[in-house]
Amino acid sequence: MNWQTYAMDFAGFMPPDAFWAMNDELEERVRHAAERLPLFRLEDWGGPLMLGSWQMDASEGGVVHGNAFPANPATGPLLEVITTTRDPLEVVRNRWQAIAGPPKSLEELQSQSATFAAHTHEHLSAMVDGVPADFTLWNGTDYWFAAGAAAGSYGIVIDARGNRSDTQAMDLRRIPDVEPLLQARRAALKAARGEA
Repeated sequence: MNWQTYAMDFAGFMPPDAFWAMNDELEERVRHAAERLPLFRLEDWGGPLMLGSWQMDASEGGVVHGNAFPANPATGPLLEVITTTRDPLEVVRNRWQAIAGPPKSLEELQSQSATFAAHTHEHLSAMVDGVPADFTLWNGTDYWFAAGAAAGSYGIVIDARGNRSDTQAMDLRRIPDVEPLLQARRAALKAARGEA
């Protein structure tokens, strides 16, 4: 199952039975992998949480703080905490490139790579389940990324829209039960598909 195809189909391009069968399969994969790939949230977040991005090989999973499918994506806030088994810098670079847009030539790719490498970054203190961790912060004009590690086992990336002007420490906590994330995501998908 291709996650990009799945994401494109949430808005109703697939018949409901086929879409929800695919969603059920994704949810089962998440349930089976959630213990091996822990998911985290910002401790001081008081709003809704839901499952965000998920790689089918369980190499990456995210928790969206807010609604992953807002009625107006241009104005809807987005903050996702991603756990990854890959290098978190690679995840940040890929997500930054998604903002920059796909390169149309080798020269544009090289230019984007150079721009990302030259991007100003700074240190950010964090706590991950009560353990101090060092993160790197990239603070853009309308986005910010932070990347670090959880006890050396997993990379953690925060992908957020809007400017983070302060450098206060973050407190990340492991989510003990994935079911509420799946239920919140299912409800948001139903609303986005006009089935709620």
